[in-house]
Formats: sequence, structure tokens, C-alpha cells
Amino acid sequence: MLTPVPPNERQPLCSLFDGVLGLQGLIDSVMEGILGDAYADDPANPRVGHIRLDFNAIAGDPEAPAARDLLAGLEEGEHVAVADAWTDLLVEVRGHDLQPYDRFDFSPGAWDRSALAAFHGSLTEGLTVTRVTGDTLPAFEDLEDSLIYNFESGEDFLNRGIGFGVFSSGRRCVAGCSSFAISSRSLEFEIQTDPAFQRRGLALATAARMIEHCIVNGLRPCWDAGHEGSARLAERLGFTNRRQYTAYRVGTKPR
Repeated sequence: MLTPVPPNERQPLCSLFDGVLGLQGLIDSVMEGILGDAYADDPANPRVGHIRLDFNAIAGDPEAPAARDLLAGLEEGEHVAVADAWTDLLVEVRGHDLQPYDRFDFSPGAWDRSALAAFHGSLTEGLTVTRVTGDTLPAFEDLEDSLIYNFESGEDFLNRGIGFGVFSSGRRCVAGCSSFAISSRSLEFEIQTDPAFQRRGLALATAARMIEHCIVNGLRPCWDAGHEGSARLAERLGFTNRRQYTAYRVGTKPR
């Protein structure tokens, strides 16, 4: 059984996750104790680490006594990524109810500021992209609650997170980009678009504004794509070095 690790005691876990492919912004946020939960077999001298922020990441020594029980205890419907050394054990323990799928990790590019400005400066009449405030947060959350649900509340999101939305003249939010996870050095992107407004460049517009925010504030933009459409969007924005890895959905229960 793993032990919860308090936010201010997670530094010993960091080395376990060095070199883990994908979810870099999420890992940074949990390790800094900003969002999410962390667990270890021995918080002071860990051999096994488990972090959880909507998505699970597991690393360390798969031969440690706690490893098998950790994998056996993953709940149906959870999504998980593991360090390469854990793949065989994960399949052995949970192969009966694993659904593997591809994800794509990216590196920040050499950003073209003029291209980013063009993405959000050419919206059709009646649509504007602006930073989310207390006044516009309800419409932003109405678009999709995943834009803020990693935070304790809407107020917490406004205090510690960041979001940009495309709003119609009626103040409806039709596309949004938010900090799915955030730390002092990085920001993991979350993008949502109203299905009725897709293929109009709105995801590009909000993501471009978020990249600009990251540049100005010294944050590393992190993009982890769960499907090919998201991967192509990342590349249009200027993210580079696409790297494919395998994640898993446990069981068949939808999230």
C-alpha cells in the first residue's frame, strides 16, 4: 500500500519521474504540490511513485513489493501512463481489462510571434478571444467543465490558473484553452470547442493566446495530445518533436 505524500514533501519523488514521456506539465504541477495527489511506498526514500490529477502516472521500480498491489488497485475507468519498465507488469496484472491507446508528447517550438498573433487576430466578426475573468468564468465552465475541474473551485482557478475563451457577442463561450495543470515553470494545455463552431480556427486562436501568455510569464507550454487531430493542432501552433507513447484506459466504464 502506498502512502499519501504531502505537497511540501514531494521532492524525493521527482527523480522517479525523470525521463517519463508525456504529461510533463501535469507531473510538474503535482511535484510542486500545486494540484493533484502523490503517493509513494516510502515518502522519504521512494521506490514506487504514483501521481494523480485526473490522469494517473506511475514510475519507479516495478520489482518493488508495492508495485503489483498499486496496479491491481487501479479503478475501472481510470487512465494511466507508466514508465517503460512497468509495461510488462501492467499487462501481467491488468491485461484482462486494459484498453491501450496512443498519445503524443511534444516539445515547445521556436515560437513565431507574428503567426501566433495572426491565429487570434483574424476571428470572424462577433467573436473575440479574451482572458477569462470572474464575469466570464460561468460561460467558460459551461462550455466544458474539464477546463477548470482540476482546481478546487472557480475562484481557485481564477487565482491560480489561467484561461482564454472565444466569446460571442452574446457572451457565450464557444471555444476555450485553460491550464489543465500549472506550476512555476510549465503549463499543460486543455482545449475545448463547441461542436457547432469547430473548423473555424477557434482552438488555434485560444491556444495561440495561451502560448503568448506562457512566453511572457516564463512558462514552458506543454501539449500532450490524446488523438491525431490534437497532434496536428499542436504542430500548426509550432510545437515540435512529436513522440508517440502508449497510455491505457482501465476497464470499460466511460469517464
